[in-house]
Amino acid sequence: MEWKANWIWDNSGEHPRNHWTCFRRIFSVSSDYESAILSISADTKYSVYINGQLIGSGPVRGWTSEWYYDQYELSGLRKGENVIAVLVNHYGMGTMHYIEGRGGLLAQIDFSYNGEVVGQLLTDERWKTANHAGFIKESVKMSNCLSWAEIYNANLFDCEWEQLLFDDSGWDDAEIIGSYGVSPWKSLIPRDIPHLTNEPIYPKSVLSLKEVRPVSQHFSIDLKPTFFSGELDCNSGKIMQGYVVTELHSNDEASGEMTLTFDAHAGAKWEFSLNGEQFKTQNGKYEKVKLRKGRNLLIIDVGGFFHEPTIHLTFNFPENLNLIAPFSQKETKFIGFGPFYSTTQLQIGKQVELKIPAENEYFQMKQLSSISELAPFKKWAKVIPNNHVCTDNVSLLSILKKDIKTYPIGFEQQNMVLPNHSFTRVEPMEKGDPEYLIDFGKEYLGHIEFEVEALQGTIFDFFLFESIHKDGKIEHTFSLNNSLRYVAKNGRQVYRSFIPRGFRYMLLTIRNLKTPCKIFSMKVDVTTFPTGNIGVFSSSDYQLNQIWEISKHTVRMCAQDTIIDCPAYEQALWTGDSYNISLMNYYTFGNYDLVKRCLRLISKSVYRSPLPESHVPSGWQNVLTAWSILWMKACREYYRFTGDVEFIKEVYPELKLTVQRFQEFINQDGLLEISAWNMLDWAPMDTAHNIVTHQNALLVDALRQTAYLASIIGENDDEVTFLTLSDQLKRAINKYLWDEEEKVFIDSIHEDGTRSKIHSVQTNLIAYLTNCVEGNRRNIIEQYIVNPTEEFVQIKSPFVLFFYYQTLMELGKNDLVLDNIKNVYGYMLENDATTCWEGWELIEGDFSRSHCHAWSAAPTYVFGVLFFGVKPLEPGFTRVSIAPNLNGLKWIKGSVPIPQGRIDIYCKDLGDYIDMQITLPEDVKAEISSSKNTRLLVNGKKIS
Repeated sequence: MEWKANWIWDNSGEHPRNHWTCFRRIFSVSSDYESAILSISADTKYSVYINGQLIGSGPVRGWTSEWYYDQYELSGLRKGENVIAVLVNHYGMGTMHYIEGRGGLLAQIDFSYNGEVVGQLLTDERWKTANHAGFIKESVKMSNCLSWAEIYNANLFDCEWEQLLFDDSGWDDAEIIGSYGVSPWKSLIPRDIPHLTNEPIYPKSVLSLKEVRPVSQHFSIDLKPTFFSGELDCNSGKIMQGYVVTELHSNDEASGEMTLTFDAHAGAKWEFSLNGEQFKTQNGKYEKVKLRKGRNLLIIDVGGFFHEPTIHLTFNFPENLNLIAPFSQKETKFIGFGPFYSTTQLQIGKQVELKIPAENEYFQMKQLSSISELAPFKKWAKVIPNNHVCTDNVSLLSILKKDIKTYPIGFEQQNMVLPNHSFTRVEPMEKGDPEYLIDFGKEYLGHIEFEVEALQGTIFDFFLFESIHKDGKIEHTFSLNNSLRYVAKNGRQVYRSFIPRGFRYMLLTIRNLKTPCKIFSMKVDVTTFPTGNIGVFSSSDYQLNQIWEISKHTVRMCAQDTIIDCPAYEQALWTGDSYNISLMNYYTFGNYDLVKRCLRLISKSVYRSPLPESHVPSGWQNVLTAWSILWMKACREYYRFTGDVEFIKEVYPELKLTVQRFQEFINQDGLLEISAWNMLDWAPMDTAHNIVTHQNALLVDALRQTAYLASIIGENDDEVTFLTLSDQLKRAINKYLWDEEEKVFIDSIHEDGTRSKIHSVQTNLIAYLTNCVEGNRRNIIEQYIVNPTEEFVQIKSPFVLFFYYQTLMELGKNDLVLDNIKNVYGYMLENDATTCWEGWELIEGDFSRSHCHAWSAAPTYVFGVLFFGVKPLEPGFTRVSIAPNLNGLKWIKGSVPIPQGRIDIYCKDLGDYIDMQITLPEDVKAEISSSKNTRLLVNGKKIS
């Protein structure tokens, strides 16, 4: 691709917050061309239209210095005038799948004839641009991982702006940033995967209709610009001391309620004072408070440990309060005091200090009870701009509300979810707002689209979540503002959200409803990695079939422009998760290109951090040691399943660099010692230390696997070096991390040299699976795995269950694997799961946090190995082992994807003999294992 176009932008600056801007260019087309190719990229996201028709969106996530662009073949251009229109959303801050670059758009149409470029349309200063005022910038982030919640007012911008006849004469001229190669986008890479799907799915039913009344006032305040000025990242480890202060003005003495909410994962104090009275609260708790007439001083302690420092306030009083920031000459509501102390501590291999020093002025200010006492602290005061305060937080309004009345659901109420021309008529309610609970039947990730007819100013609030208990309890997502607000214009209208969201259930609340409105349709345009339905499993056991289906659907919903952990909370490419998930994907969809893209993105993180980062490409820079190691192992597995030696050559420099970096963390005893995020499971293992057993064991195996990869590309000296390092580390593990008295591997060695007293199934499982234990010790560990003692820390996530199942299958304990799967996943099914949960006991009273988590879809991999017995014997399945096993079932059938196509297997116990039929590509050599009483057909031919 030869770029002639310039990067362009509007006049909003390099890093505008939650900025939506439109670009247009009218161009003429003659008939003297054979093809028209549009090449386009933007920072952060774009949607492009030709003559009013949506062509596509992008780009895919990537490292800013190696940014991606998309290409579209344009058909149906009119002879004469046409218009290209592009909507760009620039985040203005990092997320867990985006590193803040700067706002920009680059586009080029090449018109070709007989293989030669005969004309071009390029982004330059002749393009017109305008801020899209329909998107409300004063939003709040969807979570500490994602971008801004979508708030759209259809009255504030002309929806015809993408059309040819729209008058853009009042728009500004675009500003040129620079040509191809300008910073921060040093190079551009063509999209390396197909465009995602756009699959319309309609809801299954309307479950309920209620009349509800939300809290009367709410404010969501983004504290990061005030207390961490200039930081545009998404880093965790933000530590600060400070306060948020406001004056509450009341016309009379009043009693009411107030809530203070932080992110659920924040290490906050949940403390505030009102006129000197101290309160200690928690998320979702209504505090009864009293106001005096006139001015009331509210001081909120915002000190603590944060990933994303944001607070949410609600007030319920007979009359709305007037909030005024002390000292402020502007019409602002809040003022920050501090930071008295602030820092951001990155866990990337270096020791971090998580203690907050004692700052006297910080503690003195906590005791204030009147506005006059604020004066000595004025030097610490910083006005919090109103555009950092959101008063349209749909999640707060949907959670913190009063249910007034429940109405019966008639058939007409179901019309809104039916794919026909009927509609649901919604009447205004006397004391509150109509609230519909809608079930889409399964969890999906996609763009909400709806058609309504309403009066101008009617508000449609969508709050999305994943789980409802049998008693009707909703698992609210305090750490996820999974929402959309749409303010209607007059008449009939269609809106398709620009931000994809993961959910199963939808709360639709219609506010400011003055006259009846109509809801004609409601759907989600599901967006996933495009793939055929190749991996299949069915059997005589209905429960196992259902477990396969929810696991497969989980893998599919977590296949986006990368493998992602979950559709709702994070949508992030977690390095360690992707090791397990890629193996699951190999047995369900065979999306090798997607896995390769993930491994490539992860490899580039070694140029920012000492080791491959925990998730990439991310505004949160972090090293999770086991995840770094699992990337090395994932490269080996990718080669085993694909035979793609060219890719191994491509990433080998980063693999070798990773080994060299790990060598820097080997201590004098020969053990891996590193200060990073050293977790493995959501369980009380003793791993918050620098010498951790499971990491050492994983590294032993990763060094072996990397040595093998070195050998296949002729790096024989490296192979010897890596194997030597592996053997040395294995000896050190057995010397220093084995408890001879207790006959067990300990979890860790503490910084003071104390050996951990905690024993866990997880640590000993990993030591066994990585072949770090031999002789009698191996026999002892086998018993711990087969019959875990109650004194051991038990497995608490399906992520670790994956390794547990691998080990049990290696031991020939298939019955234990199936019993555990039926127990764990059967419980999910019993509680109406349609996807696999992240874990259990993660949030008190809830089934899980994320209810669609791909690291939990282990049965997709297990069934392919345990029932079908399909394993590559040579890289890329040029030779394959097939060993079907009924494991006590009457029959099994299904398919396993391989690079050459698929392997189909049918196996049935007919009493006197086993009927086994296998179909596979002719160029694949198979070693088939079967019992003596088996009648075998391969590709329709009887095999004796």
